[in-house]
Amino acid sequence: MIRSSLHLFILFANPAFAHDACILCSMPLMKRYEKFAADISEMIRSGVLPAGEKVPSVRVASRTYSVSPATVFKAYYLLEDKGLIQARARSGYYVREHAANALTEPELVRHSSEGTELGVSDLIFSVLGSLKNPDTVPFGSAFPSPHLYPLPSLAKSMASAVRAMTPADIVSDMTTGNSELRRQIALRYMIGGTRLPAHELVITNGAMEALNLCLQCVTEPGDLVAIEAPAFYACLQVLERLKLKAVEIPVHPRDGVDLDSLQDSLQRLPIKACWFMSSFQNPLGASMTEENKVRLYDMLEQQQIPLIEDDVYAELYYGAKAPHPIKSLDRSGLVMHCSSFSKTLAPGYRVGWVAGGRFTEQIDRLKLMTTISPSVPAQAAIADYLKHGGYDRHLRKLRIRATNP
Repeated sequence: MIRSSLHLFILFANPAFAHDACILCSMPLMKRYEKFAADISEMIRSGVLPAGEKVPSVRVASRTYSVSPATVFKAYYLLEDKGLIQARARSGYYVREHAANALTEPELVRHSSEGTELGVSDLIFSVLGSLKNPDTVPFGSAFPSPHLYPLPSLAKSMASAVRAMTPADIVSDMTTGNSELRRQIALRYMIGGTRLPAHELVITNGAMEALNLCLQCVTEPGDLVAIEAPAFYACLQVLERLKLKAVEIPVHPRDGVDLDSLQDSLQRLPIKACWFMSSFQNPLGASMTEENKVRLYDMLEQQQIPLIEDDVYAELYYGAKAPHPIKSLDRSGLVMHCSSFSKTLAPGYRVGWVAGGRFTEQIDRLKLMTTISPSVPAQAAIADYLKHGGYDRHLRKLRIRATNP
């Protein structure tokens, strides 16, 4: 028998299908979209919605279940996050293969960390050596396929920008960075809901230089820095190079940094800074909820502890809109927000930035004492590409490919 999504949806009114999910729905503190997601999750688990089946459209779900379209969207984003459904362009949401047999979410393991000296570089460099093999997929650095980047369009922007460049531009852009590029980045912050003056931005050689400079601004050798566990391997290398000690804060695979563990560590130890990925954490992919981002910021602001927010995957979100960075909450200039175009547009151009808050001037001076400036033509090329509207069109295509490989 051919079953429509609506037919399957109405079947769920039968108590035989609904019993377990209703237990979930009756749990305290469960929001409405979470209850609705629990219903759909149970339908998938029980086989009512099998692999490959289209789940009810937002309109049908909203009408049948008497919830708002916004509630349905949030529930479907949650189910996407759990790997149970996937969106298909101009088609809707479908149950993923093996969704009914999804692995149980691992429990968070809390442990006490007093500060660890690091010695990981030899191991990391030996692993990175394998990337010379073209058949190796580099999950550690998590770059999209280079075939997904708009390299011909970038080449045109490079040619146009270099032709328009004056001798004065070549010199003046070797400080905080190309002024048009900074303006375009500030504009993207504003569109995303974060008001940020362009003069707070420092253009760097990729996000890694930004992250290094931020740590150097707020720490000295021997200081304790709170990092995620597990963490991005380059974070460990930076701490090792700067002779800093790591205080490991466990990361929940769905909700991100465990704030109870962080609070305990802040009360016990003289932590000088935190380095966290609040959205799409590498390697777990976890994203903090908006509520937890607020709690984290309030916790750090109370003790005046700087936060280095590594947000290189911000533009690779799935769903209707990007998550807000913790930087959007920053009232005291404590958050140094780092990102780059390496994951989304042009890895080899090595153009990143940091919104440095109260530390902007220190970061800029440190950069001038080391690398001075990223490539001026590369900055101008990306500024031209952003200015003429190609970037958002490219990102839409990239996100669709990431969702439907």
